Amino acid sequence: MKKKYKEVIVRGNTRLAIKVGFWYTVATFLTRGIAFITTPIFARVMTKADYGEFSNFASWQAMLLILVSAELYSTVSRAYYDYKEDYNEYTSSIIVTCCFLSCFLYVLFILSGNWIYDIVNIPPQYVHIMFFTMMCMSCRSTFLARERTLYRYRTVILISVIGTLLPTVISVILVCLADPASQLSARIYGFYVPSSMVGLTCAMILILQGRTFRLEHVKYALKLSIPLLVNYFTLYLLTSTNVIITKSILGPEQAAIVSIASSAIHILTTLFHALSGAVTTWIMDNLHQHNYSKLRKELFIFILCKSTLALGVILAAPEVVLILGGKDYLDTVALIPFFVLSLLIHSTMSVFTITLTYDKNIKPTAIAAACVSVISIFAKIRLLPVTSLQCLPVVNDVAFAVLFVVNYLLVRRAGYAEVINIKGFVSTILVVGLFCGASFFLYDHTVIRYAVIAAIGICFAVFAVKNKQLLTSILKKKKAKKPEAGTEGEPEEI
Repeated sequence: MKKKYKEVIVRGNTRLAIKVGFWYTVATFLTRGIAFITTPIFARVMTKADYGEFSNFASWQAMLLILVSAELYSTVSRAYYDYKEDYNEYTSSIIVTCCFLSCFLYVLFILSGNWIYDIVNIPPQYVHIMFFTMMCMSCRSTFLARERTLYRYRTVILISVIGTLLPTVISVILVCLADPASQLSARIYGFYVPSSMVGLTCAMILILQGRTFRLEHVKYALKLSIPLLVNYFTLYLLTSTNVIITKSILGPEQAAIVSIASSAIHILTTLFHALSGAVTTWIMDNLHQHNYSKLRKELFIFILCKSTLALGVILAAPEVVLILGGKDYLDTVALIPFFVLSLLIHSTMSVFTITLTYDKNIKPTAIAAACVSVISIFAKIRLLPVTSLQCLPVVNDVAFAVLFVVNYLLVRRAGYAEVINIKGFVSTILVVGLFCGASFFLYDHTVIRYAVIAAIGICFAVFAVKNKQLLTSILKKKKAKKPEAGTEGEPEEI
C-alpha cells in the first residue's frame, strides 16, 4: 500500500511563490478579460442612458468600497504571524467587523436625506443592493486574502473566476431578455446579486470556521487598516482624477484623450496589481524568517521583470491606441510612456509598503501619501491651463518619485535597508525613464521600433528555452515532501 503524503507548504519558498503568482495572475487576467469582452455587448444592447447609469453606479460602488471595507482585508496577511494559532478566529472577527461597518454606513447613507442622492446621482432603489454588494465583496476580499496567505491558490482561482464568470453570464442573459425599460435593473441585479452570493458564502465559511468575535482582533486590524486606507485612497485619487480635472478645465474632447491613455495602460495596471498581490505573503514570510539577502536578490529580479513589461507597453503604445480609439486619438500616444513610468515607480514602491505593513509602521507612509496627493492634484489644476496634457503624467512621476524616496527612508529607519537593492531599483527606473524620452523617436521610426520589440522577444525566448526545466517544474504538480533540515522556509501541513 502506497504511503499517503499530506500537502506540505514551505513558507518563503521562491518556487512556490512563482507558481502561486503565475496562477493568481492568470486568474486575475481571466476575470478582467471576461468583463472586457462583454463590454461591447452591453454597449450595443443597452441604451446610452442606461449604460451611463450603470457606469456611474459601478464607479461609485468601486470608490465607496474602499471606504466601506476600510482595508480590513489587507491586515489578514500580516495578522498570520501574530495570530497563527487562532488565525480562523481572527478572520472571523474581521468578517463580523466588515458586516457591521457596511450596515453602519448604509444606515448613515439612508438617514442623510435627498442631498446624498444628488451627489452620487444613483436611483434610490439601487442603493440597497449597492451596500449589500459592498459588504459581501469585503467578505470575499478577506476570504481571498486568507487563502493567499495560506498559499491555497486553487481556491483563490476558483472563487475569483466563479465570482466574475457566473454574474457576467447571468447579467448578459437577463439584459438580452429584458425589455428596454428593465435593462438597467437586469444589468445591476443580474451581476451584483450572484456576485454578492459568492461573497456571502465566503463570509459564512469564515464565520463557521472561526465562530469568534474579539475586540482584540478589531483593535489590531484597525490600527493597521486605517493608515492603509488613507494611503490607498489618496493614491487612488492621485491616479484617477486626471480625466475629471481635464474635463473640468479643457473640456470633454481633451478628457477623452486622457481617458484613452488610462485605458491603454489598464492591462499593465491590472498585471502589476496582480503581481504585487501574489508576492505579498512571500515577502512577509521571508521577512519573518530574516531571509534578507535572498529578498534583496530576488526582489531586484522581480522589479526587472516589471520593468521589461513596462517597456513592452511603451513600445506597443501606437498599436494599443489604434485598437482602443482609432486614428482620431493618436495624440494619446505621447502620454503613455510617462504614465507607464509613474505606474512602474508606484508598483516598485509597493515593495516598501509591504515591508512597512509587516513592520506595522504604515502611518508615516499614509501621511506622506495624503500630503503628496493633495499637492499634486492642486499642481495639475494650476498647470493644465497653461501647459499641455503632458503635465499630467509628469506630475504623477514627480509625486511617486517623492513618495519612493520617503518610503525608502522609512524602510531604512525601520531596519530593513538590507532587503532593498536601492541602486538596482533606481537604476532600473532611470533606464525606463530614459527609454520614455527615446520613445518619441521610436514612434516616428516604426521599423526601428519593431526591431527593438523583436530583440526583446528574442531575448525572452532564449531565456525561456534556457530555463525550460525550471519553468516546467514550476507549473507541474509534484508530490509534496517534508523538507530536510537546513532547507529554506517553514514547513506547514495543510
